[in-house]
Amino acid sequence: MKHDTENIKTLIQEACKGSENACQKILNLYKGRIFSYIYRMVRNYHDAEDLTFDTFIKCFNALSSFDVSRPFSTWLFTIAHNVTIDFFRKSKQEYEYLDERHAVYDDFVEEYKKKKKTEKIDQALAKIAPLDRELVTLFHREEYSYQEISEILSIPISTIKTRLHRARKKLKDLVHND
Repeated sequence: MKHDTENIKTLIQEACKGSENACQKILNLYKGRIFSYIYRMVRNYHDAEDLTFDTFIKCFNALSSFDVSRPFSTWLFTIAHNVTIDFFRKSKQEYEYLDERHAVYDDFVEEYKKKKKTEKIDQALAKIAPLDRELVTLFHREEYSYQEISEILSIPISTIKTRLHRARKKLKDLVHND
């Protein structure tokens, strides 16, 4: 569900011309995914609602500057990421890059599918660093590529790969030790 439809370009053009109907359709297409993404980062329903609303306000205010040759969802998730980071900064929550010397690869997706422990995994996600949680969410749940995640988060692909591997190991340990 990560790929934008051709219809989104038409909706964007109509929204730029002031069509409230087009704006509502864009909102309806993406609000669930954006809310889910933000909620996994902030772990608070009301904050996630507010930040989702802020994301779409910023989106619609900047829509005329959107380059229609690029994927809309990547652009929108970049806005959501930035809104979430601003929230963390304002609330003085930790959001930093950890030491990347000892990355360990583990195929977390296969483990996830085999054991179907969605609840345990969500609980474990809440216990890891916000950036790691964000990477796991973007890669495994939203199915973005390393390149797309790099564009959304403005961090190098090598950092994404390293952090994602470390997050998988950490999640596996948390799921199996609970």
